[in-house]
Amino acid sequence: MQEKETRKKRCEFCGFEYYPALYQYDRQKYCSLKCKWRNRDVLEKEKGIYKGGYCRETHIRLWIDAMGIADVSAPCHYCNEPLYPDKFVIEHKKPRRELKSRDEMTDISNLVVSCHGCNQKKGLMEYSEFLESQIATGEKKAPIQVAGHGV
Repeated sequence: MQEKETRKKRCEFCGFEYYPALYQYDRQKYCSLKCKWRNRDVLEKEKGIYKGGYCRETHIRLWIDAMGIADVSAPCHYCNEPLYPDKFVIEHKKPRRELKSRDEMTDISNLVVSCHGCNQKKGLMEYSEFLESQIATGEKKAPIQVAGHGV
């Protein structure tokens, strides 16, 4: 029992006494992941690094409200179903695994707005191959005409 008492450590964040995981005595500094993450947050705030904030939907809805846009729907690129800010996916025409750089991943010509269902169906298929399959099965509907936008 005395051997176990010598393994006891004090958490660097909260000061709680704990027993480190087996074989982690020299490396473990915190009693839990919660303390580790809280300490990281404190250090990042000291450095002026702020993470977090609002979800994507909130930013989009605020921007739409600020622009005074009444109709907030956009058509799915593949099936033309109307999509709203909380129900769409940004889809890569060319799968991300085939892209080499961050610039290619964020290239606007490779990104389209899609519904979750079409995104799942497309998977790793080629863009043109998936469009052909949508047309062949009749799932591709006529484009929705949005006032002021040529779709």
